[in-house]
This record gives sequence, structure tokens and C-alpha cells, in this order.
Amino acid sequence: MSQYVLLRIQAIQEELEALKKMVIHQLEGSRNKTQIRGLWKDVVITDEDLEEAEKAVFRDAVQWED
Repeated sequence: MSQYVLLRIQAIQEELEALKKMVIHQLEGSRNKTQIRGLWKDVVITDEDLEEAEKAVFRDAVQWED
């Protein structure tokens, strides 16, 4: 019984360590700016383009005012 408890505690500690690393990674985020190359390098994206894309993606989730 005590061997099982010790193994279970070790497994939980490992799980907590993995979770801690994941949370730290998410909080820090990506520090490198993503570079767009190739096909998209000369494309200019306006605020209107972003609004249109947002409406298309979330059209069923939000009532848009036009």
C-alpha cells in the first residue's frame, strides 16, 4: 500500500512540474516577432480587413452592427 502511495505522489509531482512549465511558457508567450515571408511578404492588411475577417470567423457568435 505505501509503495503505491509513494509512486502516486511521484506521478503527481511530475504532472505538477509539467503543468508548471506549460503555464510559464503560456505566460511568457512568444518573444520573437513572427515574420511573414514568401507569398504574403508584400500584402498590406488594413484594419478593415481585420474587421471583415473577425466578422466572418465569429458571425454566429456575435450580433454585428452594420
